[in-house]
Amino acid sequence: MFLTKKGIWKIVIKTLIYFAIGSFFIALGVRLTILDADANFMFMLGAFCYACCPIIIAWGRYAEGKGKIIVSCNKLLRNELKPYEFIEEYKKLKSSTDLIVNKPSIEVLQLVAISYDVLDNRENCLSVADEMISVASEKKKTYAKLIKCAILYSYDMVDEAEAIFTEARASKLNFLCQSLVDAILKSDRAMALGDYKTVEAYNLNALSQAFPKPDNLSKLMLHYKLGEVYEKLQSYEKAIPYYQYCVDNGGETALKDSAKSALQRIQ
Repeated sequence: MFLTKKGIWKIVIKTLIYFAIGSFFIALGVRLTILDADANFMFMLGAFCYACCPIIIAWGRYAEGKGKIIVSCNKLLRNELKPYEFIEEYKKLKSSTDLIVNKPSIEVLQLVAISYDVLDNRENCLSVADEMISVASEKKKTYAKLIKCAILYSYDMVDEAEAIFTEARASKLNFLCQSLVDAILKSDRAMALGDYKTVEAYNLNALSQAFPKPDNLSKLMLHYKLGEVYEKLQSYEKAIPYYQYCVDNGGETALKDSAKSALQRIQ
């Protein structure tokens, strides 16, 4: 959650406007009642405006505190494949002197970790993953641990990943965590343990699904993973088009250069 003075004032002003409008309708309703006129509609409008005030506060906190940086991530990282630019924007925001609230959420930190990952900056990626776990609430602690677990598997740090994975699965999992466990089992963990056919099936399905449709970053990562799978299976002819996709559509990520090296290696 990153809230600046300007952002807080925007929330306060919008809330006060709705409160004032609600008070106007209530006052008008009272006046109509005094005149023996039907004032129910005015009271309903006033109550509606009052009810909107806490919603405006909650939505405003999300929009100003998380929404803006998430929108920026969707643009720079997921669509334009510019992870470095997103990281720089995040650092600039985090170090801003205008911040009143400076408490990174796990949603934003997850995006930062992904950015470091696709830049092949493993040290910072793992550091951000640890920060995710440290700032996560008790309800989200398991989810944060599973994110780090997936990263560890992708870096072939299997022993450490297995310890976290076993601990996480032993706890009570909500729907989001259960979905993440399923993805780890069929992708990162399966890849690390050499179950390439499972990885192939999972990633081909993810690549072809209509909803939610993979964004540019997801397509890039899925193509690269399939290239790796086919290279491991020594199906080099199958691996080439997937690696070539990464070369042609890798943007400013490290996957582009890794795919180039892979093509030189297998061709």
